[in-house]
Amino acid sequence: MNNNFECTDCEYCLPDSEGPTSKGICLLDPEFEPYIEEIMQFDFSNCHYLIQKKSFDFNCRACSDFSPAEYIEMIDFGYFGEKENDLDMQKIDFKNLPVEPYLQDLYSSSGSKRQEAVNTLGSLTILGNEKARDVLLAFLKELGPPETLEQAGFKAETLRHFHGHESNQDLLELLFSDLENTVSNNSTRQWITAILNFLGRAPLERIDNRLQSMVDRKIFSHRLKKRVLSVIDPMNREYY
Repeated sequence: MNNNFECTDCEYCLPDSEGPTSKGICLLDPEFEPYIEEIMQFDFSNCHYLIQKKSFDFNCRACSDFSPAEYIEMIDFGYFGEKENDLDMQKIDFKNLPVEPYLQDLYSSSGSKRQEAVNTLGSLTILGNEKARDVLLAFLKELGPPETLEQAGFKAETLRHFHGHESNQDLLELLFSDLENTVSNNSTRQWITAILNFLGRAPLERIDNRLQSMVDRKIFSHRLKKRVLSVIDPMNREYY
C-alpha cells in the first residue's frame, strides 16, 4: 500500500457529522455494523456516543485496509443544478441509483475502466444499492477461481466491497466454491486469505457445516486445513 494515502481518501471513511469536521469514522469497524444503514443517511441518533468514542482525525495515515474512494459523477444521473456546487447530496437516493451506465465498463477489456466500474458499484453496494450488489456479485462469480497473482488480487479487492454482507448466501456459496476449486499456491494465496477472512466474519451457523465437509474430504493441505478449522473455531483463530 502507498503510505502517502490518508483515511480521508478511503471509501470506508465517513465524516463523523454533517457539518464541517476534520474527524471521521471507519465503516469497517464491526461495532458500527448494527447502525450502517442509519450512518449512511447521516442519522447518528442511535449511535451518537459510539460515534464520539470511535471518531478520529481522518487526515491520519491510512491503514492496511485502505481502499481508494470512488467519487461518483452525479451528472451521469442527472443530479445537477446551475452549478456543480449546488448539488445536495442529501437528496440523492443512492439505494436506487441506476447501475446500467457502469455495465459496459465492468466488462470492458480495459483494466482501468473495469476497476473504476468495480469501485463505483462497490461504493453503491456499501450505500445499500441492491442492484449494484447483485451486478457486482454476478461479475465476481463469472471471474471464476483465479490462477494468477493479478487475478487473485483483483478478486480480493472486489470482495472488500461486500463488507457487511457476510450473511448473503449467494456470496457465501461463491466463496465456498472458490475455496474448494482454487489451487493453493503463492499466486492465489491473497484470494484464499481474503475468502477465509470474510468467512471468519460470517455467522458461524452459515459456514461451519460446509467448511467441516471440505476438511473431512481432505481437499486442503495441512497448513490450509488448520486455517479453515480456525475459522470454524474462532477461539483458536490463526492467520494463513
